Amino acid sequence: MDFEIKVYPDPVLRKKAEDVEKIDDEIIKILDTMRDMMYSYKGIGLAAEQIGLTKKLIVIDMMPEGTSELIQLINPKIVKAEDIYEEHEEGCLSVPGYYDVVKNRKKGIRVEYIDRNGNEQVIETEDFLSVVLQHEIDHLNGTLFVDRLSPIKRGLFKKEWKKIQKERQEKE
Repeated sequence: MDFEIKVYPDPVLRKKAEDVEKIDDEIIKILDTMRDMMYSYKGIGLAAEQIGLTKKLIVIDMMPEGTSELIQLINPKIVKAEDIYEEHEEGCLSVPGYYDVVKNRKKGIRVEYIDRNGNEQVIETEDFLSVVLQHEIDHLNGTLFVDRLSPIKRGLFKKEWKKIQKERQEKE
């Protein structure tokens, strides 16, 4: 399987992912490929849409202090979110070179998912992992972090994105 990171405005980034019905060798291979791609691009999360697949698959590894804790989520869903909002600067492998502050992430969330072994799992978190989970689950719903910016900031993003794209093309 040869995959590449899909870059905004690729239409697959706007599609809604479908549930994974069966965890088989193909799904395990996709999760392993996503993990390897995330590490090679030095990301902390990757959703299947970002490699062109509309499956509810996410890999996350925030790599704190040089240690690694990989989380592989199948069919993740947020089942509880507090009304306390966090504000964090976000970036995305599908929007390379652009970062901005997203203000409407929930601080505490509960996510239910299935792990690669078919076991039901739960993550409850109030730290930065909650932001990462929300960002990646947004991908499964066809939403990018730039969609969560204010209308003014989205307008600024579009101008900045044109400059970033032009610079990328000149380097190639």
